[in-house]
This record gives sequence, structure tokens and C-alpha cells, in this order.
Amino acid sequence: MALFAMSKSLGITPPEPSGNRPRGRARSKVAEEAVLDAAYKLLSEQGLQATTVEAIAAESKVSKATIYKWWPNRAAIIMSAFLRESLVAIPYPDALSLDAVVERVMNMSEKFRGPIGRMMAALIAESQLDPALAREFQAGYINARRAEGVRIVKTSIAQGIVRRADPQVVLDVLYAPLYYRLLIGHQPLSAKFVREYLQLAMHGILCEVAATATEAGQHLAVRASRSTASASEPPTAARKRKGESQAGKPLTQSPKLRSPL
Repeated sequence: MALFAMSKSLGITPPEPSGNRPRGRARSKVAEEAVLDAAYKLLSEQGLQATTVEAIAAESKVSKATIYKWWPNRAAIIMSAFLRESLVAIPYPDALSLDAVVERVMNMSEKFRGPIGRMMAALIAESQLDPALAREFQAGYINARRAEGVRIVKTSIAQGIVRRADPQVVLDVLYAPLYYRLLIGHQPLSAKFVREYLQLAMHGILCEVAATATEAGQHLAVRASRSTASASEPPTAARKRKGESQAGKPLTQSPKLRSPL
């Protein structure tokens, strides 16, 4: 439903049920996909400035007249192509547990290091100068995604996972550092960075019970991984390691040499 609503807001004609389609409609869908493929290819390979309606028409083999039947302007085509890829590549988590958020933001940081990140930065920069693009970016990407994020935060608050707070502020706390590094580029979008800032952010966002449960789960996971490693160790290696450990203990720890005082 979210994709359907965004498609309408961006000037895309949503597909009709197959039983109501007139003959020849399937060709239009193929042409529409060709336009979006061409726009995304131009965006990723040549950049935003080179992604003109003329270039899209030439690349897709679809006439400008046909393109303008489906999209009101260049900005709408660009956002349609970008949203089609980004909504699949960087979805929201279903719940705001630490593990789910870390997985989600790790995935975002990886995507932001590639073509989607370059496009995102270019769209944000160009939006400062192009009012039409700014409107499409705000409506199609920012507002639609924030609405979904607010819904997830409100659900997490109701479930006692997240502290009572303004959902918009919670989303800013979770995602602003990622966009800051994307746009400023003063430090890399590394996995280490994501883990560290999310540990800090989530300790402030999660309720005390949820935070304690998360920490307990992390400790159990570490212990489980150590137990698995020990179980898979050959017996001779385990005995050798145990012997080395005993040999390395201070004399005061040996039962035979312990002082009776």
C-alpha cells in the first residue's frame, strides 16, 4: 500500500487489475520499466546532471511524449527510479530491538557506500537548488519513510520496548549520524562506527527492561559462541590448553601449595 500511495504521489499510473486491462496495456508497463531502468542507470553511471529527459528517452527507447504522459517532470522520473531501488535495498526493521536496528543500519551504511549513497547525497544537494526535485524528494522519500518509521516507534513505545518520547526525535537519534557522515564525509561509514553510535543511542532509547534483556542476550550469545568453539576443539588440544592454563596459574592457586594460614 505504501508503494501504491507513493506511486500516485509521484505521477506513476498504478497498474490496474489484470481483468480490467485493455489490450496493449502490457506494452506500456514494459515501457514504463524501461524508463525507470534507464533513469537509474544514468543516475548511477553518469550522475544527476546527466539524467535528463532526453537522455532517459534515448537510453530507454521510449519517446519523450510517452514519458510525459506518466511523469509530470524530470524530478518525478528520477525519484520514481530512485525509490524503486532504495525501498527494497534499505527497508525499516519490524521492531526497534537493538539487534534489528543494528542489522538495519549496518545494511544502510553498506548501501550508502555504493551507488545508492552517491545518489542520495546528490539528490539532497540538488534539492537545495531545484524546488521541483526538493518537493518530490520530500514527498516520496522523506515523508513516506518517516511515516513508516513513526508507526514502528509508536508500536515499540506501546509494547514497552522504547521509552516514551517524540517518535520524530527517536528517528533522528537513530539515523542522523548516518546521513551526517554520508553528506559531510569527514569520517567513513564503517561497521565499527555504526556499532558504537547505536550502542550509545539505543541505551538512551530503550526502556530499562528492554536494555537489560538485550545486554543479557548479548552475554549469552558470547558464552554460546565460546561453548561452541570449545566443543569443536580436539580433545588433545583441549588437554594441552588446560595444562598450559594450570601451569600458568600463580603458586598460591595450587591446592598442594596453598598456605594453611
